[in-house]
Amino acid sequence: MNNLRSLKVFIIFILTIFVSEKGFSQTTILENKDEETINLLLERKMSQNNQFSLYTNYSIQLKNGLKDEVETLYKNFIADYPSIDATIIFANPKFKLVVGNYKNKIEAEHLLKKIEKKYPDAFVVKLKQ
Repeated sequence: MNNLRSLKVFIIFILTIFVSEKGFSQTTILENKDEETINLLLERKMSQNNQFSLYTNYSIQLKNGLKDEVETLYKNFIADYPSIDATIIFANPKFKLVVGNYKNKIEAEHLLKKIEKKYPDAFVVKLKQ
């Protein structure tokens, strides 16, 4: 009889633990009141990620030389290909003209094939940090 009573107490104890655990579990509902702010921040971050990055992407180097030569070539390139990004980088003591912004070398080589007739000295580069 004592064993039966102990078994009943044990079963009631276990059931009480399961029932009370349900009552103490997390039931908080999270409300997002600033959804517009979060969406704005996400849009800014995505646009920033899509901007020209010299550190992780492949580009085409058209010229490495004196400032005047590079600036002239820059103006000519922008006139010929206005839809392609171009920038001048100072690398002591000379300047470099790099164009394009591609995440992999294959895309950069595709641009190189497109412009190599007009710019035969151009080559693919991955600029270091």
